[in-house]
Amino acid sequence: MPDETASPTPNQLWDKAAEYLETNETEGAQKSLLHWAMLLNPAAKDAWLDRLPPQLFNAVSSIVRTAETLSGNPNDSALAWVSIGRAWLDRNQPDWAHACFVNAAAAAPENDSIHHELGLSWHRKNEPGQALNAFEQAAKLKPSHAGTWHNLGQCHQRLAQTSEAIEAFEKALAIEPGHPLAGVELGTIRLGNLDLARAEACFSGVIERHPDDPAARRNRAEVHLLQKRFQQGWIDFGYRFQTGTRVHYPSDTVWRGEPISDKKLLLHFEQGLGDTVMFSRFLPRVKSLCGELVFECQPALITLLRQSFPAIEIVAEGDAQCDFDVHLPLLALGERLGLDESNLLGDNPYLIATDRDPLPGTGRLKVGLAWAGNPHHAKDASRSIAWESFAALTGLDEVDYFSLQVGTRAYDCRDSRVIYIGDQLSDFAATAAVIQQLDLVITVDTAVAHLAGALGKPTWVLVSAVPDWRWQLNRTDSPWYPTLKLYRQRPAENGWLATLERVKQALAKRLA
Repeated sequence: MPDETASPTPNQLWDKAAEYLETNETEGAQKSLLHWAMLLNPAAKDAWLDRLPPQLFNAVSSIVRTAETLSGNPNDSALAWVSIGRAWLDRNQPDWAHACFVNAAAAAPENDSIHHELGLSWHRKNEPGQALNAFEQAAKLKPSHAGTWHNLGQCHQRLAQTSEAIEAFEKALAIEPGHPLAGVELGTIRLGNLDLARAEACFSGVIERHPDDPAARRNRAEVHLLQKRFQQGWIDFGYRFQTGTRVHYPSDTVWRGEPISDKKLLLHFEQGLGDTVMFSRFLPRVKSLCGELVFECQPALITLLRQSFPAIEIVAEGDAQCDFDVHLPLLALGERLGLDESNLLGDNPYLIATDRDPLPGTGRLKVGLAWAGNPHHAKDASRSIAWESFAALTGLDEVDYFSLQVGTRAYDCRDSRVIYIGDQLSDFAATAAVIQQLDLVITVDTAVAHLAGALGKPTWVLVSAVPDWRWQLNRTDSPWYPTLKLYRQRPAENGWLATLERVKQALAKRLA
């Protein structure tokens, strides 16, 4: 079969129609032939018809006449191109579809909906500038369409034109108050600027008209939890499973807060390793509420959690039996236990490290370093710090520095004075044994911060200007870990250099 190009040739369309006829896909064959006929000039049509076998002549001639009729009316022609384009989208031919939408806009340049369709097509092709042009034309022809303004806002965002994006989203909301997409997008921008009151207003405006909108609920949870409004925050946080958080077990067996003193509860991790470490503190409390408790965690944590909670059955991901009565995602404990700042700590420290081989060193202050988190995390770009910048902390002669970094970024420090012990960090139990021997841990917002805090180790955490909800706002301590100190990137600062300088000065002061 010929190679498929951005705009199909008549030969390609004819071959595609033949494929569909062989599989009795009549509609696909008809769309292919109509597309074929609309591309042909009169001479080409006659040449094709002359070559047709008799059994196809009548059917194909009818489609050719339909194409000729449509071509005589620009609006009808444009609508036909849109119909064919949508058919190609349904059949996973986005480039062919796009060529149809281009033809549609050329045939009916005053039709706003067709320009809107073309804008969506450019968006699917990852061409925000072209999409912006199409949506601007649609907005000019019909300025009262909220969806067009929302799409314009998205284009501006992708082009890093934040003020223009805000203006477009505001226009969408003025036309349609509570527009779910524009409201969430604008609220997210406000949240990113820590304009929490206006962010909350955006999310709540969507929720007022669309009470179960998951994106608005999940984002409003961030606003509430950042401000220590735990009760409503945990309720909104429950919508995270509709916005991408993986669902492990069926919803019909979720523990919803009813008495389970005679039930077997399967508690299971749901998100990152740091989340599991952070919420594992509540395992003894949960065990007291149910007849039997099984906790399913990531394999990297299995040894550490078993040695820390020997009275609880702990299994690795995929090893849990299906004979439980009810189950619960781990972070849902926030709502089930009614967690707020009065009861976040539990026992502290709550993880136990075993003895391992002693660290090398010179008897100087032992400081562990971690400068990067999971590279696949949605917020990695704002949370991790390039080693070239983070290395500024390693210039003090009175300190022995140890790398707690794992993964590909662990090798960033290979040409520095930092002591590489990556071979010893095989899992979290091994890393905990290393941390237990340190005097101080300095880390970005990653699982190392939670591990060190859960071990009760003095830990300095570098927190981005727009922090994760658990670090709250404007505080240097943490309600989750008494031994943590937070060094916050200030909103007005460009990058991490100023924050790192404050950390370095504090480290020098500690040595004085």
